[in-house]
Amino acid sequence: MLKKIVSNPFILFPLLTCIFFWPITFQLFTLKNDALTYYYPVRTLISDALKNHELPLWTPFINMGYPLHADMQSGAWNPVIWMFGFATNYSLAAFQYELLFYFAAGGIGFYYLGREQGWNKFPAVLTGFAYEFSGPMIDSVQFSTCISSACYIPFIFLFFKRLLQFKKQATNALLTGFFLYLFFTGGYPGLFIITLYLLAAFLMFAFFTSPNKKEFSKKLAIPLGILSLAFFLLSLPAIISFINHLEFIERGKKQGLEFVLENSLPPSCMFSLISPFSTTSASSFFNTDVLMRNIYTGIVPLIFLIYALSNKAIRNSRETRFFLITAFILFGMAWGSYFFLRTLAYYVLPLMNTFRHPALFRFFGVIFLLLIAGAGLHRWIEKKECGERLKKIILGTGVSILLISVCIILFTGGTLIPANLETSQLKTIVASLGFRQRFLIQLPFIITVTGCLYYFISATKARVYILILSVTDLFFATQLNIPITVIGSADFSSTELFIDRNPVRFPLPGNASIRQNSLHSFDTNNTIGSKLPFVKRIGRNDYFITPGNLSLQEKFYASTFRDPVFNNPPLYFADTIFQLRDTAKINVVNKASFAILSSGPVPGAGVRFNSDTISIKKLSANRLDCAVEATTARLLVLLQNSYPGWKVFVDGTEASLLRANISFMAVNVPAGKHSVVFSYQPGLIRFAWYISVITLSGIGFFFMWSIFGVRAFPQKHH
Repeated sequence: MLKKIVSNPFILFPLLTCIFFWPITFQLFTLKNDALTYYYPVRTLISDALKNHELPLWTPFINMGYPLHADMQSGAWNPVIWMFGFATNYSLAAFQYELLFYFAAGGIGFYYLGREQGWNKFPAVLTGFAYEFSGPMIDSVQFSTCISSACYIPFIFLFFKRLLQFKKQATNALLTGFFLYLFFTGGYPGLFIITLYLLAAFLMFAFFTSPNKKEFSKKLAIPLGILSLAFFLLSLPAIISFINHLEFIERGKKQGLEFVLENSLPPSCMFSLISPFSTTSASSFFNTDVLMRNIYTGIVPLIFLIYALSNKAIRNSRETRFFLITAFILFGMAWGSYFFLRTLAYYVLPLMNTFRHPALFRFFGVIFLLLIAGAGLHRWIEKKECGERLKKIILGTGVSILLISVCIILFTGGTLIPANLETSQLKTIVASLGFRQRFLIQLPFIITVTGCLYYFISATKARVYILILSVTDLFFATQLNIPITVIGSADFSSTELFIDRNPVRFPLPGNASIRQNSLHSFDTNNTIGSKLPFVKRIGRNDYFITPGNLSLQEKFYASTFRDPVFNNPPLYFADTIFQLRDTAKINVVNKASFAILSSGPVPGAGVRFNSDTISIKKLSANRLDCAVEATTARLLVLLQNSYPGWKVFVDGTEASLLRANISFMAVNVPAGKHSVVFSYQPGLIRFAWYISVITLSGIGFFFMWSIFGVRAFPQKHH
């Protein structure tokens, strides 16, 4: 039965994913931090737009109006999010199952990458699990884009490797381009940049190891062109959105070195290869964010990594040396401020000055170490050699761990017995544990796994036992770490009730969730941080929840007239506003660039005559319809950020759109009754989306024809 399950990775990996993350699978607990303050609410807004038969281009509910399609981490162009959005109303459970999908798919991808290396099923399955439940993955669950990135990376490497080996070049070029498209639209930008550099490294390695370099270049020219064109056409709406958006946000510009080096992986955190739980302690020895410390892949892969490097045949392989050198460079980059490579890359390599978190490089370092460990596993199985050498390595590793344990007990601070044992709250006890205590909790299991591995090496069913041992090891390590890095303290039902997501997709101001007063207070609840996107208030908030806030919006937040403007409803008549002198370039801001339009006692106070009325008739993701009546010509202000693509129509005729109070939109309305429509219509983006859909359909047709065409239309033999 086990052999049958192992033979089908599409059953095994999803099953183990659900078991490992059982608190998420059975909706006992939820994720926390960024997952609930940014990634989940943005998905609900995307789903609302799709359910309203609109492209998820804009949202009126966060950051005073924000272009979702231009935010690199929103996932507005991610087809996986679209599928979940169409299938569900994006409940909290749907969000968590989406993440479980990424985990399982990542394991499956690594399994097939291992098979492409020529391994049999056992090392492919074992390293697939080691990758899926590795330290970087467990650490990054609350960062959805990191998990989706880790899902796509093995597939990209897999199909690109096949391409470089001239296997079904058109098919593998399209598949590589397709997964790069998924990565670009649904992954973390920094990880995408690193992936491009690694693909270039793979290409250079294949070129320089090729016996006929000229022929190699000729054969690859067209497939690489197909790959690039497929990626470009599929990603076109995202490419245009992201590039255009960079000039309107500070994060789109070159970042300072100090910022880029934030959250490095200190060399001390390499200790997590043995004991990941101990590195979660609040120790100055691990001087980085707790989510950036873990590179654990399990004791079994670690032993076979050492075995592979001790084996001359494996060690002398060009590919192994390439993997080893690349892994060293990647971990050197991950060390950030503790090593020179990340700083050197900042000054020398394009785009390496645009993202922070050097610890991101550890994702790829783990991949290359597992590729070496998998080679060791495969050779041990196929050659059935060096059993004694492997036992010596296991014994030596076990003795080293015991010596380390003695040193930790003798020379590290802290008591051996945890404090707060009298309390019944497990969370309080765990939080009080120091480095020494956490290590000693995990130590018995480390020794047990090492001892069992030593015994199983000579067993008749060694592969089955070792696979079970490795999975058990990874499961135990995961259970120790997920309360710290994955799940929140509140249970699922309480969190869902607290979020209280408004069931109305686009509520009008008459709805109870839209209030006519200022929003100056933050939601300080530690469970989700801010619930503004869930209660859906239009504008009037000073809480940032996106990675890249609009530069003009930040200028408005720093202005002296922010509070008076916040006192207005989402749409109001104003007698005085501030406007930029240079109306052609809204990204150009300096201290002398403002002019006062009209006159009045308080900028943005919204003084209005008793007979003036404003009624919002319809609200959607990309449009606001209203009816106004004014006794005299007035200036109508909409508290939504001004951004290229917005248009305004008065009685069906396009009018001049003004910028009010630094960042918002306004239009002059004549006296009398009028209909006014503010509409977000980025025409080039829509055109690019049509191209993307046509390209995706064409690729889908190509693969359908490849699979079923020959069967439907068999060749005639004469």
